[in-house]
Amino acid sequence: MGKIFEKPNFTAAMMGAVPYRDVERALHVILENFPEAPSIPIMTRSIRWLLEGIPCLVFDRERRQVFLDPSPEREDELLEFYERYDQGDLDYFSVSRKTAPFFYAMIDRLKEDRPHGLRWVFFHTAGPILLGDVIKQTDGSPSIHHETLRDVLIKGTSMKARWLERKIKKEVPGVEVVADMPETTLVNFTSASGTGTRQEIIDAINEGFMGLTCLTWIHCCANIDWSLLTDSNVDVINFDAYQHSDRVALYSDEFKTFLERGGMIGWGIVPVIEEAMLKESVKSLVEKLEKAIDLFVRKGIDGELLASSSWILPSCETVLLTPDQSDAVFRMTSEVSQIMKREYGFEA
Repeated sequence: MGKIFEKPNFTAAMMGAVPYRDVERALHVILENFPEAPSIPIMTRSIRWLLEGIPCLVFDRERRQVFLDPSPEREDELLEFYERYDQGDLDYFSVSRKTAPFFYAMIDRLKEDRPHGLRWVFFHTAGPILLGDVIKQTDGSPSIHHETLRDVLIKGTSMKARWLERKIKKEVPGVEVVADMPETTLVNFTSASGTGTRQEIIDAINEGFMGLTCLTWIHCCANIDWSLLTDSNVDVINFDAYQHSDRVALYSDEFKTFLERGGMIGWGIVPVIEEAMLKESVKSLVEKLEKAIDLFVRKGIDGELLASSSWILPSCETVLLTPDQSDAVFRMTSEVSQIMKREYGFEA
């Protein structure tokens, strides 16, 4: 860490992937509910936009899958990749308008009609461990288990994130950029059958964020060994507070140290599962969040520091919901944020 960032004071934010197919609707809903901290929406199931600049790719169109092939025949691609990386050639890892029109749509909107009070802009990619777990080698094994491919994915995600940070800062000057690189499969590596040492996981996380000057963020919706993240260099840890606050609080000592050195917490308090959504209200979610905060405070974490260091979010992405359900989740998130700001004296 070591960087000093503005405290969120219960500002509302969101995850990237959304169910909308109409880009205008997506931009409207996001900017209406998250005017201080809008996210670049992810409006595709394809990951091609994450992979521009990555070598050794094999696209299986029939199975609609992508693989990584580390065979000797791909050596020239690897050599070019490492040459571009060593040169710091961020443009080689740029996101094209063709693969990510949603990225450019939000950037264009923020340039044309900048929201009053805009302070942060989020972008969401994939953490290197997540990417290496999802993308298989041609033999079916996760790419993260191959030494060279692991290194490629770590360095490639870092360069992609650095390009995204630079692009947003150039096009939307004066905002703080937030780089969210989710690691939603970390539970696989921390289970009894998982592979990868503790230090290897922390090193991969840190190197994925290497070179960034913006606020760094990790979302993990499963229950994991949270010290993997508190001991990393990440600035914000975002978890599913709707389901896991009591388990996360077991790591109160680690989170106390994390917060005292400038870290922040993203409370994913608004559920994105239809069954849970139907039984909750803004009032019940505020009560649930206040109980979770109180649990952390009773375990020795300073209440004022925790409050000022807190973000409010849905528990995960809304991509599996209908557009109307996603609208409701975002509206509830915004309302919970407003109530918490008011109750803790953070309103302007």
